[in-house]
Amino acid sequence: MSQLTHYALLFFLSMAPAILGGSTLHIGQKIYIVLIGWLLILICSGIYRSVLGKIITFITSALWSLNLSISLFFYREHDIAFSSSIAETFINTNGSETVGMLSYNKYYVLFYLCAFVIYYFFIHKAAQVSDLKTTKKSVITFVILIAIIPIYKSFALRNDNNSKLLTEYALLNTPFYNAAALVRTFHENRQIRRIASQKVEFQYNKHNDNTEIYILILGESVRRDHLGIYGYQYDTTPNLMKEKSNLILFNQVYSPAPVTILSVPISLSNIGLEQLQDKSHYADNIVSLANHAGFKTYWLSNQGEGNQKTSVISVIANMAQNKKWNEFIGYDEELLPYLDRALNEPSEEKKLIILHTYGSHEPACNRFPSQYLKKFTQEDDDNCYDSSIAYTDKLINDIIERVKDKPASILYFADHALQRLDKNREVRYHHGVNTPRKEAYDIPLFIWYSPSSIKPIINNDALNKPYSTVNNYWLLSSWLGIEHNSPQQCHSPLNECYQPKSPITVIDGNKNILNYDLLRSEEQEPQ
Repeated sequence: MSQLTHYALLFFLSMAPAILGGSTLHIGQKIYIVLIGWLLILICSGIYRSVLGKIITFITSALWSLNLSISLFFYREHDIAFSSSIAETFINTNGSETVGMLSYNKYYVLFYLCAFVIYYFFIHKAAQVSDLKTTKKSVITFVILIAIIPIYKSFALRNDNNSKLLTEYALLNTPFYNAAALVRTFHENRQIRRIASQKVEFQYNKHNDNTEIYILILGESVRRDHLGIYGYQYDTTPNLMKEKSNLILFNQVYSPAPVTILSVPISLSNIGLEQLQDKSHYADNIVSLANHAGFKTYWLSNQGEGNQKTSVISVIANMAQNKKWNEFIGYDEELLPYLDRALNEPSEEKKLIILHTYGSHEPACNRFPSQYLKKFTQEDDDNCYDSSIAYTDKLINDIIERVKDKPASILYFADHALQRLDKNREVRYHHGVNTPRKEAYDIPLFIWYSPSSIKPIINNDALNKPYSTVNNYWLLSSWLGIEHNSPQQCHSPLNECYQPKSPITVIDGNKNILNYDLLRSEEQEPQ
């Protein structure tokens, strides 16, 4: 095979990253990716004969194949591009989840190995016809193209260029463009490390009601329309139905984001969607507020302990005076012994106990013991999902039984929901990350009061009008009897001055702000 034929084959090989980059890459980026990828292959071919050259080729092949595999996985499975939010999720994923994910997606691991072998093999073959002159020209051209990227960034007309870091922007124009999300994540992690040291000036009045125990349950991946208490055709919440007279049920609640890593910190903090770039706002959250107000605070989690340097959720959780994480993610009922200890601890202070559950996170059949699987329909995925909600209903009832004779209140809301239909209109519960549908945000929120606690009277308008948990900081404050000296306290449906905000704004998994009313439904356009 001639030298020209070898180089032509290498050029076609360099097109693969641009093709799998999809519509998230504009034409200029794709041209750059192909050219830089081709030059990189030619350089590796020229230096391959040396030991150092083989090492460089091996590393380049591994990274090139990894980038392709990541793009293929997220394109085929979720129809999205790899983003900093996804990168943050993976960084904070524990080892058992990672192994489970790899085994569940073994064909993508096989694709990675095949892509690596093909890339390395083609360079190995091209090295036999490569010459020094071509290698020198490739190096010079490669350096020039990389050097003009900052200039191109300055003159490019795209609106998002100014918000991108130079390294992030440069990587987006190479065959390793998915690494740009990691650069953005590491940049944001530097801000996360400073959250705990931020000083917050609290201004509020505290009401002395008779409630002594407040239990906040953070649900996971729960759709409002699959709860029987919200009118679902199947009886997934028999225990909550029995407690309906003790409940305040909010009927139109929406999550601010379709993924946990974004929705939970927003829903617990005094932060607006337009303020997400400044992570110092997360310092003012419901845990730090409760600490300041004299509560004894607990964080009990079945989601695994994240790193305080990389996870806003972990920073907030570690502000609690008492915290406990399951060493391995198990069933949510495993939190009950920790709850019992918290309830039985003697204290003259009111208690705020936060339970971070794993709820109905996909795959839902892994979220409860097998004996709790119920057959609601003929669809296995529906049965798994609805059974996980029935299991959560049982868990909430177990908690109610522990505090029903105490002056206590329980507030439950889900961090986000899941989409039910995939792009082939098949039943598959999944996160809506990029171009999410309305269903990804439709969540339940309700408050239970024990007979010995005072249940407030809420206007039906407040219960039936749209409400976003982006304002949960104010709702949770009212629930705890804390009245802020701020007009924003009227964002709480428990406050007499409550004024619903319109329209409801949300963000997608890439933090783009969207109008909920303008989103498509999964019935109109499955993702």
